[in-house]
Amino acid sequence: MEVTGRSAEAAQQLRHEVRTREAAVPTALALCERYAQRVYRFAAMVSRGDVEAEDLAQDALERAIRRLKTFDPSRGTVDAWLWAIVLSAAADAGRGARRRHLLADRLRALSDRSEAIQPPPAIPVSSGDLLAAIRELGPRDRSIIALRFGADLGYADVGVALDMTASAAGVAGRRALARLRSRLEKGSES
Repeated sequence: MEVTGRSAEAAQQLRHEVRTREAAVPTALALCERYAQRVYRFAAMVSRGDVEAEDLAQDALERAIRRLKTFDPSRGTVDAWLWAIVLSAAADAGRGARRRHLLADRLRALSDRSEAIQPPPAIPVSSGDLLAAIRELGPRDRSIIALRFGADLGYADVGVALDMTASAAGVAGRRALARLRSRLEKGSES
């Protein structure tokens, strides 16, 4: 079978596109080396405790590794793809935490003894007051602050991750910081 010049060019172009896509898709090891710390910082800010943060970071990275083959460089950057997965994992963890919290409240209400269910003792964290204040914020504020400062994303990338414009993300970020500042001021007065 004879290959024409045009079909040979097309085959070469296809091979080039496949190599380019393979080069743009990170390996699991490279993904973890590059993003693990940022994912954990994000998780520490959006979760209510250190154990939850570790679980969330691990779950998010595990999901990303399982979905590496679905990453398409023509649809966006690795950053945007990864943070969408991390936000999804955080939302899932938040729903689970809310259900556990509601269940614990119901059990406390049914119990005669107040000591029947006690929350685990807090683990000291550097900058603990800041982290505690962040954890008291609503889920959206926690996500914005965690993406901006925990994941070191600019407001344009925060906007992409949260499906909003960069300017809307900036406004939401300033408002979240104002609420955080207010909580920190209240805490320092007492």
